[in-house]
Amino acid sequence: MYSPDLIDAVLKHADIVQVISAYIPVIKKGRSYVAVCPFHDDTNPSMNISQEKQIFKCFVCGTGGNAISFVEKYEKIRFDEAVRKVAEITGFHDERLEKEAYKEKKDPTLAPLTACIDDLQKYYAYSLQVPESEKAREYLKKRNIPEDQIIKHGVGYAPLDGKNTINFLQAKGHSLKSIEGIGIALARSDGSTSDHNAGRVVFPLHDPNGQVVGFSARQLEKDGTSKYINSPDGPLFHKGKILYNYHNVKISARKDGYCYLVEGFMDVMALEKAGLPNAVAIMGTSLTNDQLSLLRRLNCEIRFCLDGDAPGQSAMMKNLAQFQKAAIPFRIVSNPGDLRDPDEILQQDGPERLKAMMEHLVDAYDFQINYYTNTKKLETAEDKRKVMLYFLPFLRSVPAGLERDNYVVKLSKATGYEVEAIYRGMGKVEPGELTQEETILQERKISELLEPNLQKRELVRLRWAEREVLHHMLTNIGAVEFYEKEIEHFYNPTYEEIANYVIEYAKDHDNQIDVSTLVGHVAAQGPDDAEDLQSTIIAIALDNWWPPYDDHEMESCLAAIQEQKSAIYDKATIERSMNGKSGGEKARLIADYAKRRKQALEDKKKRKTGGDNNA
Repeated sequence: MYSPDLIDAVLKHADIVQVISAYIPVIKKGRSYVAVCPFHDDTNPSMNISQEKQIFKCFVCGTGGNAISFVEKYEKIRFDEAVRKVAEITGFHDERLEKEAYKEKKDPTLAPLTACIDDLQKYYAYSLQVPESEKAREYLKKRNIPEDQIIKHGVGYAPLDGKNTINFLQAKGHSLKSIEGIGIALARSDGSTSDHNAGRVVFPLHDPNGQVVGFSARQLEKDGTSKYINSPDGPLFHKGKILYNYHNVKISARKDGYCYLVEGFMDVMALEKAGLPNAVAIMGTSLTNDQLSLLRRLNCEIRFCLDGDAPGQSAMMKNLAQFQKAAIPFRIVSNPGDLRDPDEILQQDGPERLKAMMEHLVDAYDFQINYYTNTKKLETAEDKRKVMLYFLPFLRSVPAGLERDNYVVKLSKATGYEVEAIYRGMGKVEPGELTQEETILQERKISELLEPNLQKRELVRLRWAEREVLHHMLTNIGAVEFYEKEIEHFYNPTYEEIANYVIEYAKDHDNQIDVSTLVGHVAAQGPDDAEDLQSTIIAIALDNWWPPYDDHEMESCLAAIQEQKSAIYDKATIERSMNGKSGGEKARLIADYAKRRKQALEDKKKRKTGGDNNA
C-alpha cells in the first residue's frame, strides 16, 4: 500500500473531471459536471461530479468517491493500481510510485507467451543486420526510415527460411505450444513448422503498456500473398484493442494536448520526421470501442488524418459519429483535393510541407459540410432534406452571430436550401433534453427520503441535525473542534465513524480538511465498510442546502441533537419500564413522559425567544 502522503499528493495534483473524462463523456452543468453513471444501467446523467470538492456521486445507485476510487471501480483494479493510473492520466511523477509499488500479478498462462514473443522480437531485430536482410534494409532506406526510428519502433526482418526461426525459439527453451500461441507458426506439408512472417520486414505491435503482443509483416517481393500480414488474434494479440505507437505517446500526448490518428505505421513515422511525434495508427479504417477508450484516456484533442480518397473520407464520417457520441474532443486534417497520405506527402514534398498540411485543421461541421459539398454531393431532394435536418440541432446550439451565420451559409451551399428556409427550420427544432439536472436533484431527494428509520419523527430531526454538523466538519475545522468539545458523539453510528475519521485526518494534516483526500484516507485504512463510508462522505459533502457555517448555526444543531437524543432515550426507557406493568401504571408513565416532553419544548421556545431578543 502506498504511503498516505503519496496518495494525498496524487489526489491534490489530479483533476477529477480530467480523470473521469478519460473513461466516459462528461457534461458541464452550471458549476458542476454530470455524466451517465457507468456503475448501473443509467440512461440520464445521474452522476454528479464536483470539481471544487474533487469528488463524484451517483444519486441513483449511490456510488461515489474521488478520482482514485472512480478508476478503481471502473477498471475493477486494486487501489494501488488505481493510484498509478490516476498519476499517469494527470501527468504526476514521483519515484515512490515505482519504489513502493507492489508487483502486479500477471496471468501465469501468458508468461510463457510473453517470454517467447520477447525473444522473437530480439531475433527479428538482430536478423535485420545480417547479409540476407539486404533487401529489407534497402526497402527501409527507400522509405527514408532512419536508424533511430528502426531502433525506436523495433523494426526487424524475418529470415527467409522460417524453420530457422522456429529452431531458434526452441533452442531458447520455448515449446511449440508457446510458439503457436504467439501466432507465427505455419504448418508445412512435410509435417514441420515454419514462421509465416518469413522473408518480410517486420513491425512489432505493442499493447498500451509497451509489451510486444504481435507483428505486422510487409512483403519485399510480390509473391501472390497480401502486402501486409498481421498476427492472428490470440491470447496476446487482439487487433481491436491496440493502437500502433500508443505506448510511446500516451504521456507526451497528454502533456502536449494533441494526438494524430492515422491509418498506418508508415504515417506515424512520417509525422515523427516532420516534428509531430504524437501519432497513433489504427492499421485500417474502423475504430473499435476499445480503441475509442484508449483515445479518451489520452485526455487531449484527437486530430483525424485518414486518406483523402473517397473510402478514407467515408470512413472519417463514420468515425466522427463515434467520436461525437463518445464526446471525445477532435478536429480533422483537411486539405481538399489532396488525396495523398502523410508518408506520400513526406516523400514528395518534405517534412516542412507535411507539418504545414497536418496543422490545417477544421472542426466536425466544416469537414462534414465539405464532405457533402465535394466528396458525396447530394443529388435527391430527400437526401438534401435529411442532411439539413441532421445539422439543425447543432446550428441551434450555436449562439446567434457571425459564426452561426457562416455555418448556415455553408449548409445552404451544400443542400441548396435558402438561408431563410434554414433559419425557419431552426425555429421548429425541438430543444434537447433540458431536465437532466432536475432529474438528478429529484432522484437525490428521493434517495434521501427513502433511507431507513425516517418514519420516526425524532430520528428524522436528529439525523438531519447530525448530518448538518458533519457537513460542516468536512469543510471547516471550527466545526470539528465544536464537535469534539460540545457533541462528542453522534447517535447515527455511520456518522460517528466518519466523524472519528475526520478528527484523525485533521490531526494528521495540520487541521486542514480536504474531502477528496479524506476519502482516499478512508480507502487506505481499508475498513470493512469502506464503500459505505466513502459513499456517505461524498453525499454529505455535496449537500448544498445547509446555511453557511457560524457559531449560531452550530448551537442550533447542538440543541436539536440534545433534545432529540433525550427524547429517543426517554422513550426507549419508558418502553422498557412498561414491560409487565398494568394498564394504569403504563398510563402514568406515558403521562410523565408527555409532561417532560412538553416542558422540554417550552424550555426550547424560551431559549429561542431569549436568543432572538438578544440578537
